[in-house]
Amino acid sequence: MEWVKWDIQEDVALLIMDHNVENRFSGDFTKEIRQALAEIANNGYAKALVITGAHEKFFCNGLDLDWMNQQDHNIVIDFLYDISHLLRDTAIFPKPLIGAINGHAFGMGAIWSSGFDFRIMREDRGWVCFPEMDINIPFWPGMIAICEHGLGKRLFREMAWTAKRYGGAEAVDIGWARQALPREELISAAMEFASFMAKKAQPAFAVTKRRWAKAVVDVIEEQDPEAIRSSI
Repeated sequence: MEWVKWDIQEDVALLIMDHNVENRFSGDFTKEIRQALAEIANNGYAKALVITGAHEKFFCNGLDLDWMNQQDHNIVIDFLYDISHLLRDTAIFPKPLIGAINGHAFGMGAIWSSGFDFRIMREDRGWVCFPEMDINIPFWPGMIAICEHGLGKRLFREMAWTAKRYGGAEAVDIGWARQALPREELISAAMEFASFMAKKAQPAFAVTKRRWAKAVVDVIEEQDPEAIRSSI
C-alpha cells in the first residue's frame, strides 16, 4: 500500500496514514484504509488497533474535493459508496479501535473518527469540527447514525448544529476525546491504552460490538445509497 502503513507492536496494530499531508479521502486512499482494516481484523496477532496520521498538523481533513471534482460522475458515486462502507467497517471493527488524533479532524475525518471506540487528542494542536452546516452539506443517514452511536445524540447535535471547532482540552470536556496529551506522549499513551483494551475477551467484544452497531449498519446499507445518489 502506498499511503497506509501498519505493523504490530506486541499485541497492538499501529496504522499510520500518510496521504498528501492532510489525509483527505480520495478513491485509492479510502480503499487502502478499508483494506488495512480488513487485514488487521483478520490478523490473529493484532488484538487492538491505533490509528494516527504521519504529520503534525492533520489527522484527517475530510473529503478530497479537488480530487472529486476531477472525476466523472460514476467514479464519484462509487467513491462515496466506499466512504459509506468505511463507516460501516469502522462501526463493526471487531477489535478495540483507538484514534491517536495528532492534528485536525474535520468533516469526514471527524465523522469517521467519531465511530472509533476511543479517541485521544493532542492538547497543543488540532481541532475536531463538523463544518457541514457552515458549508451547506447535509449529513447522510449513515453519518448521523455512526456519530450518534459513537457520541450520543445530545453531543452530536451540539457539534453538528454549531459547527464549532474544539481543541483537545475542550474535546475532552464535552466527551468527544478521552484524553488530551502533549504531542510527544500521544502515540505511547494510545498504544498503552490499546494494550490494556487488547486483553478484553474475544469473541465477546466483537459480538457485542456488532450487536451494538446493528442499527448503524442497517441505516448505512438501507438509506445511504439513495442519499448518496441524490447528493451528486
